[in-house]
Amino acid sequence: MDHSPSLVRHPAARRAVAGLVMLLAAATARPAAADPASLAAVPAGAVWMMHLDMDAARASTVVQRMHDRALQMHPHIEGMLAMAKTMTGMDPRTDLDDITVYGLGTDKRAAIMLVRAKANRPLLEKMVEKAKDHVTMEHGGRTLHSWTHRGRKGGKGETVVGAFAADDRMVFARSADAVKMALDVLDGKSPAYREGPLSGGVKPGSILVARAAAIDPKTKCPVLRQGRGYRVAAGEHDGRSFYRARLDMNSASAADLAEDVVEGFDAVVRLRWADDALAMKLVSGLETETTGDMCTISWDAAADDVWTAVDKTATAWERKQRSSAGAKGCDACGKPGCKGCNACPYQGGAEPKPDSPGPQTEEF
Repeated sequence: MDHSPSLVRHPAARRAVAGLVMLLAAATARPAAADPASLAAVPAGAVWMMHLDMDAARASTVVQRMHDRALQMHPHIEGMLAMAKTMTGMDPRTDLDDITVYGLGTDKRAAIMLVRAKANRPLLEKMVEKAKDHVTMEHGGRTLHSWTHRGRKGGKGETVVGAFAADDRMVFARSADAVKMALDVLDGKSPAYREGPLSGGVKPGSILVARAAAIDPKTKCPVLRQGRGYRVAAGEHDGRSFYRARLDMNSASAADLAEDVVEGFDAVVRLRWADDALAMKLVSGLETETTGDMCTISWDAAADDVWTAVDKTATAWERKQRSSAGAKGCDACGKPGCKGCNACPYQGGAEPKPDSPGPQTEEF
């Protein structure tokens, strides 16, 4: 993660950082009672689904520490969050419970999104009424709102349709028919998903769960192009970070190739950071197994070790960016008294001490 003030100065970078900050902030409030990833809201015909459990994220020590570090590096985040609450009537740190996205086909643009949160419904409905091309329609006693979402500069924007299924649950899609279908599933008027490739138990502590019974033929991932489906879970439980993946490939040879990719990654890490005890400790938790057309990948590590690696990488990256920006006479942060990143009073007024070499974010 690059926290360089010179990069944050760029509008596109600011938007990306703001989005990440909101996600991290939402994931670091005190945990509430969590519901497991449920298919009760997903229709019987779905071919893929993703579920983000914010309660599980709030319980993650790694995510909590990422949030604390972000606040330390960028104190203005608190102001951004306060602004977000004012604009949406929802504090992402405490009010967002979970997000579920699914599709009846592999085209992600036709996806339906369900958001469960303690939202200020009157405020949001009042705001959407002012949106471009806003119109309303009725379905099952609920009001659907359609509007044109502002796209990139010079773009025409895209149609978005949304509705409250309940005061704490919102449905969004790109068409009214998709929102109506989602509402019917939630109301029990249409069948929900029960048994199939998307069903099954969820590992405790899973922050992200993703399952698919079909692969988008346009995917850029060469491994997935050789697959029929997958199941993925990632999170933290009892002080250990974990990742699980089961790839259903088109053939036994494709499954073997998928395993080769993972083992190749393992080999690269071991060669490059052979003298780094932490890197070796982390990679030792990676295991693969192939049975017929199926490739299973699992990884576990102590959450404290994961955070140490993340913190070391972020510190090294931040030092490099400040040094680069300072050489150019950086004044990007715009704060009173700023004299360049290398002498920034908001960063302690001195260069941080060098750390020992460690795994880099983009490669490990």
